[in-house]
This record gives sequence, C-alpha cells and structure tokens, in this order.
Amino acid sequence: SSLAAKLLEEQLCMRFCAALIQDQGVQPSTVQTYFGQLQGWHLKAHGVKLCAGLKLGRLPAMVKGLKRIYGEQPREVRRGIAPQALRKAFNKVLDPANPAHANIRAALSLALQGLLRGAEFTLEEGQSVDYMKLLTRADVRVCTGEQLVVMMRPCKNMRHLNGKTVPLAVGAGGNFIDAVWEMNNLLRVDPVPASRRATTPLFRDPATNDALRAGAMRRLTRLLMASIGEAPSQFGLH
Repeated sequence: SSLAAKLLEEQLCMRFCAALIQDQGVQPSTVQTYFGQLQGWHLKAHGVKLCAGLKLGRLPAMVKGLKRIYGEQPREVRRGIAPQALRKAFNKVLDPANPAHANIRAALSLALQGLLRGAEFTLEEGQSVDYMKLLTRADVRVCTGEQLVVMMRPCKNMRHLNGKTVPLAVGAGGNFIDAVWEMNNLLRVDPVPASRRATTPLFRDPATNDALRAGAMRRLTRLLMASIGEAPSQFGLH
C-alpha cells in the first residue's frame, strides 16, 4: 500500500476512536484498551496490524488530548464477594431443596471457588446455546463426597478454542462455601437422565432447561448482597 493509503486508514482509526469518546461516551482508557485488542486480533487474523503496520503515533496522542477535554469518570467500585457473605445470603434467600435455587447456589459456589468469569458459567443474554462452549451436566467428570472435577473451556485462552480441555478440580470441606456439596445437592434435587446430560446446561432453569443467563445472575448476585446489607452496585459476576 502507498503511504497515502496507510495514512487514510490511520485517519479512519482515529475517527473511529474519537467517535466512541465524543458520540458514544465511552471512557478514553476503555477506547485505548479496545483498540489494542482490535490490533491484536487484526495481527492474528491477517498477519499484519492495521494500516499495514504503520506506527500509529498520532492516535494515542489524540486519545490523550480527548481525555483532557472530556475527562474520565473514576472507575466504579468493584468488590469480591467474601465466602462468609455468600453463605449468609444463601442461608437467608436460597433453599437447597428447591431445584431452581440449587442451580443458583451450585453456580455461584463453583464460580467463587473456581475463580470463574461470568462467561464461563453463564450464557449471555440473547446468545444461543453452543454445547461445545457452555458447561453441561456431561462435563461433570467426578463428583464424590470429597472432590469435584468439571471440564471447562476458559473464555480468554486462545489455546483452548477447540473444546473443553481444562479440568477444574475443587476439594470438599470449605468452612463457608463448599462447591462439592452444592454440586452433589444439585444433582440430587435436579436430576437429568444420562442420555440428556450432554444437552443440559450444567446450571439451568429447571422449568425451561435454559442456561442461567449472565444478566439475570448479575442482578441476582446484587440482590443476594443487598439482602445482607451490602451495597449491591459494588458486586458483579467477575
């Protein structure tokens, strides 16, 4: 490509980033992160960065200037849920004998002990089910009184795009949260025939067989924290 063509593409990138900040209200630091991810994707997909590898020195300078003009809101406070807080909320709100509640308890317990991202144990709103990615009942390889092993696909690890190749192992006996007990309870109160395990979400709404959705679980997590006197806006699924 000619230098003129590369500079035109650089201008398009700059206009795109400026529009996100000026028209959409996206934070400048978020735009920088997003554009960096876009560059990385373009390099993997096409073998070259945007603008045919031209050094984009003006773009970060422009974003820095827009940050001075528009400012940047402080990041929202995000807190992790303490195991004792989650146990207190479970005891207050969620009945382990209720199949729907058992799914929620098991999901949040495994997420806490397995350090899972929301996308790794729920399904995004409007997203269709892909059983190659979504955790299913068939992915529970070991579930005894002492140990739980679930095969999973990390959502941010490129080496595991081809399937669920990572064993998530959890031992029993947590003082406050015990994902092994919760999973055994889930499989007892919400059983599924062996022939349907591969097409049944690991964590679901028993009435519809729909996977637990990220938005609903995020709202529920905040309700759980509000029930024990915590500030709900400070909590999420991550």
